[in-house]
Amino acid sequence: MSLLIDMAEYGLLPDRLIRYGIRQLDRKRLQEENRGDMNLQRRALDSFISEMVQSPIAIKTDKANQQHYEVPPAFFQQVLGRHMKYSGCYWPDGVEKLDQAEERMLALTCHRANLTNGMKILELGCGWGSLSLWMAEKYPDSQITAVSNSKPQKEFIRSKMAERNLSNLRIITADM
Repeated sequence: MSLLIDMAEYGLLPDRLIRYGIRQLDRKRLQEENRGDMNLQRRALDSFISEMVQSPIAIKTDKANQQHYEVPPAFFQQVLGRHMKYSGCYWPDGVEKLDQAEERMLALTCHRANLTNGMKILELGCGWGSLSLWMAEKYPDSQITAVSNSKPQKEFIRSKMAERNLSNLRIITADM
């Protein structure tokens, strides 16, 4: 099984075979979790929830930081759109390019948050600054504070702020 997973992760298996494998693993997991009785199922769920409540919020954060947050911006500039948004995009009908999908998602996020010009805004986990920079440009009278746990991300955002002459955005580096 480990060999197949390694092959899939390295792109050596066709998508059709990967989907089949995922379905098989899903079926196996569902069978393992099935207690056969509603009361037993509920107790298992309650036990899982209790265990999660007692668990730390995040584990192995140092490893995640090394593998993800400290990757140089040049890599992400090759694989992301112009806004460097990596948390998700919005692809409604008519949107065919990554840059458009990033813009649509940034606008939708601000709309859903009911943001208006003049607000004080805090963004936790700002990544490469896609939303922070968007808000700083779209809401020039707002004061935005963004937090990143990555020094390369902070420096990248600062360089974009300088390029765009933005002074209403403050970036803090902190491990939350």
